[in-house]
Amino acid sequence: MFRGADGDASKNMDRVQLKKPTVPPNEAAPKRDVLGALQNCGAIVKPSTIIRPAMLLAGIKDIDAKDGGSLVLVSEYANDIYDYLYRLEAEQPIRKNHLAGHSEINHKMRAILIDWINEMHWGFQFAAETFQLAVAIIDRYLQAVQNTERSNLQLVGVTALFIAAKYEEMVRQKIKHFVFITEGTYSASEIRAMELQILRAIDFNLSRPLPIHFLRRYTKAAGAHHEHHIMSKYFVELASVDYDLASRKPSEVAAAALFLSLHLLNANPRAGTGFNDQLWTPTLAHYSRYTAAHLRPITRQIAKLAREAPQAQLQAIHKKHQCWQFFEIAIRPELSGPLINSIVGQKNYFCDAPNV
Repeated sequence: MFRGADGDASKNMDRVQLKKPTVPPNEAAPKRDVLGALQNCGAIVKPSTIIRPAMLLAGIKDIDAKDGGSLVLVSEYANDIYDYLYRLEAEQPIRKNHLAGHSEINHKMRAILIDWINEMHWGFQFAAETFQLAVAIIDRYLQAVQNTERSNLQLVGVTALFIAAKYEEMVRQKIKHFVFITEGTYSASEIRAMELQILRAIDFNLSRPLPIHFLRRYTKAAGAHHEHHIMSKYFVELASVDYDLASRKPSEVAAAALFLSLHLLNANPRAGTGFNDQLWTPTLAHYSRYTAAHLRPITRQIAKLAREAPQAQLQAIHKKHQCWQFFEIAIRPELSGPLINSIVGQKNYFCDAPNV
């Protein structure tokens, strides 16, 4: 048993058997870093791919103006690329309460699984895209296959990580390493069979955009520092475990995560001033296509997760982000105190962002 979900995880329906890895003898198995163990009130802004004079007068900056000579940033195509990504995420939604049709799997089991996937992801030292893609694959599969057995849930998870790694990572990991992290609960042939089953269920389509794709763009639009980006990535990972946020679009989660980090790092964390919509500038509203009013309820949910993370039952993400590689962002004093408390406790009775 890897760990319990919460206080009543001992009940059969709230238990997932997840195997904790140990180092195999004489194998170049994935190494663990030692520290690594440890909703629409505001209108969505209409997209535009051209910075017009009127937009400049409105305070919208052309964030690609200085990138014209870069073959990597392809600034000439950046807005077209993001038009495509916004369209893709709308075409591949995760429904609200997408596990409702399951008889053996519930949201607590999903949370345990994704927490474990995050820990294994860190053990492999995979990229952020790999974890986020694995979560997307898990949710899309469980949404499509409503008769998944509890005994196969970890198989779905480890196979999703296996697929995501093959799609995102430059160095391919051997399938035996994925067998190993389940302590041999599933064989290589079972993972291969589940791989085909998952790919059929999602129509062999791995193109759903990830929060990190949007977060990089928004960080640039904000003129934010690396510290903002690291904190926002932490918030995105916390949000991935939360069932209520699973149906949110990746762009919404990314925007809300950055909105929160802008509050915590740009404002006085010892002042309970609540939301400051001025932090979501016209440039951010333009490139994200969301207003501050739309993001407030989502940001509030993420703030609650961040504030409660030290006492949460599932600790993989919180412990990982205590590492120096992540600027020890999870133990920053801004994550507790009057400001974040006021954001979590602040209610807006006149609007709430719809889950679309």
